[in-house]
Amino acid sequence: MSNLSDNIEKARAASRERLENAKELAGQGTGIALEKMSESKKRAAALLDDGKTKAAESVAATKKMAKTAASKSEETITKSPLAVVAGGLALGALVGALLPKSKTETKYVGGAGKKINETAKKAYGAAKEAGQEQIETLGLDKDSVQDQIKDLLGKAAEAAKSAAEAATEAVKSEKSDK
Repeated sequence: MSNLSDNIEKARAASRERLENAKELAGQGTGIALEKMSESKKRAAALLDDGKTKAAESVAATKKMAKTAASKSEETITKSPLAVVAGGLALGALVGALLPKSKTETKYVGGAGKKINETAKKAYGAAKEAGQEQIETLGLDKDSVQDQIKDLLGKAAEAAKSAAEAATEAVKSEKSDK
């Protein structure tokens, strides 16, 4: 039995040694893991700060573009109010013409819709006549009004183009910063 006791004791000693080695390795692994987590946390914080900065810059650039567009729009409205009114009327007529008539609309509003349509036509005719009288009173002719409308549409297209270019540049700048 003494051989058996010796063998058991040797096995216990070997197990204790392996357990101590395992504890030591686990401690080292934990230290490495904590170090890696700390590094990752620092990188994440740096990326977050960078993202906040870029977002703030983008917001500032967007606000600046919006102010510029508003200023140009105000300038256009001040210089060519008739062109703006004419453009609004044309846009309203276009939207109205493009909207489809639904079966439900016809069913529930059919008769009233016809009356509203007739009234709208009369109102449109009166507005057109009053507008023409106003244009004549101001000494404007068809060509000058058309030129103002073309100028307004050109400026609106230029503003849209400028905004698109600025947005493209902002995206390119953000990509190049990364």
